[in-house]
Amino acid sequence: MKLARRYLHHVQKSVFEGELTSAKLAKLEVEILSIVDKNRDSVIIYTFENSVNFKRKILTNVKDITSNILE
Repeated sequence: MKLARRYLHHVQKSVFEGELTSAKLAKLEVEILSIVDKNRDSVIIYTFENSVNFKRKILTNVKDITSNILE
């Protein structure tokens, strides 16, 4: 949580949002992976190209808990 707050705005519980450059996003991903347990923690990053198109990137090895969401 402390790490995410350095880059993003805390929205609720474990949800953060904000605008990052590609370089800052890559740095955040590396830092996240250095502190999370990839087999227990769930980290999903959504990137939006515009208000309609988005990409979802799962950084950890846990089951995709959002797989039942319709896109």
